Amino acid sequence: MHYSELKYMEFIRSRFPQLDLSKIVFNKTDGSYSDIAIVNNEVVFKFAKYDWSTVYLRNEAEVTGFVRNFIALPLPDVELVDQNVTKREYIRGSPLYRNALLKSDHFTQDTVAKQIGAFLEQLHSIPVKKAKTARIEESRMNLTREDWLTELEALERKISPYCSNYVKEYLQQITRPVISDEEFFEFQPVFIHGDLMPAHILFDLKSRKINGIIGFTNAGFGDPAYDIGTLLDHMGESFIRRLSKYCRISPACMERARFYAYISSFMWYRDICDMITTRDFSHFRIPAKDRDISPIGSLSRTNIAKPSKI
Repeated sequence: MHYSELKYMEFIRSRFPQLDLSKIVFNKTDGSYSDIAIVNNEVVFKFAKYDWSTVYLRNEAEVTGFVRNFIALPLPDVELVDQNVTKREYIRGSPLYRNALLKSDHFTQDTVAKQIGAFLEQLHSIPVKKAKTARIEESRMNLTREDWLTELEALERKISPYCSNYVKEYLQQITRPVISDEEFFEFQPVFIHGDLMPAHILFDLKSRKINGIIGFTNAGFGDPAYDIGTLLDHMGESFIRRLSKYCRISPACMERARFYAYISSFMWYRDICDMITTRDFSHFRIPAKDRDISPIGSLSRTNIAKPSKI
């Protein structure tokens, strides 16, 4: 067992002596800012990996404590038990893998879309005054137009040496309309999740429903299109069309969502370029990107249309 794991176990044992630690699972890869310890599939502890990442654990604890009053879906009751440690109950479920969802029947897909749509409607409708009274701050993902122009300039400069002419033009086709439209990033701030990726949507394989939402470390005030864009990036536009039956998405919001979805991969490439420069790959993770492509095994060979004879 690694030294850090022994340290984590000692902390849990000293603060929660009633817990049986005979079955404890450590996860040091799924959390960007924290290491995770799951005890008996009942309790989850998150330990900040760095001094600067404690703010994310604190934000998650404060946000979920406030948001749970407005959301129908189960959310973790996060407790800050130390300045760099949180504790919450374990919510059962698997990540909402796009392939698994698309292999499900249409009723299941619609049920999931309805649950996520209701979650977003409730989340984005939280009264701003109440949230500010609770001292909820802006999401880390909330960037102004000026912020984005700076980000895009730095992104293009860093990744250009590693791009073919095709990729450079591909990126220009994404950023050109955004840069030329001065009103593109105008929106009314609402409460957002900030990281609504499939790993944070817990799907129950037996009931075929969502068991809960986790991962509120980046939650706060921001652009509602960011939540839509994260889903779009991972689940595809066909799922967003299904979602739009249960969640209001304006044309302008959808345009920003498409931008956030398109640009996410390039932002990751920018980070890789920084790692190449500094030779620091401690944050390196291989991403899995889904697109509007049917999962392998979803169609039998007999159902594949044969080319017509001319």
